[in-house]
Amino acid sequence: MNNIGIGIMCFGDVSYFNNTKEKVSNLKNIGIDCYILTDEPEQFTTKTIHYSRHLKSYHDKMILVKEILKYHDIAILIDADTFISDYSFIEQLVNYPYQNGITYVETLLSHKIKKEFIRDIQMNPEDIDWLNYKTYLQKIYPQYGDLETIYEYFLVFNKEGLKDNFFLLYEKLQSIKEACDVMSGKKIVVGSAEGVSIQVAAKITDTQIQKDVVLFELVRDKIKNDSR
Repeated sequence: MNNIGIGIMCFGDVSYFNNTKEKVSNLKNIGIDCYILTDEPEQFTTKTIHYSRHLKSYHDKMILVKEILKYHDIAILIDADTFISDYSFIEQLVNYPYQNGITYVETLLSHKIKKEFIRDIQMNPEDIDWLNYKTYLQKIYPQYGDLETIYEYFLVFNKEGLKDNFFLLYEKLQSIKEACDVMSGKKIVVGSAEGVSIQVAAKITDTQIQKDVVLFELVRDKIKNDSR
């Protein structure tokens, strides 16, 4: 039996809070520890981490992973805007044979942007949203374009195979992407491309990372992401 904790980052629209509260209630009934990273911890009756940044960043979901892995061997991240239609698969997750390191279940080929590889993402070097981020990627991992995109709505982090310096490199990439977004004029939420940062940080630190098609079959038709 796996010692798992599930994490959800929740801020913004009231619908995200309503969806998250529903998930928390169902997960608690099953007996799964659930952790919420939120700027409104008073809304929840489960384990919460106060998200105090005024400038929000999607990259910050990794705060949940670091916290969960203090107490659990497996951290699973689920997006706040996902809808779970059937919770029966959660019990299967407890006994699932997870691979080491980081596991994702889909690429962005199934997302509305239809991008399977990072090279397919339009990182225009003249676009300030991407300029320094792309320059840094090219410097530290020139073949980054050959890596798959990651659809981040369901991610698994196994303590076994996850290198300590993964988080340091991920946070360096986060800092650069956030700076690009700030310079481009974004004022509320920054730090997109967290899937790119996960892939590159994993590859450079020799952290095992993979797409698990068996796990995808287990969760498909039971989890729906609103951004699909």
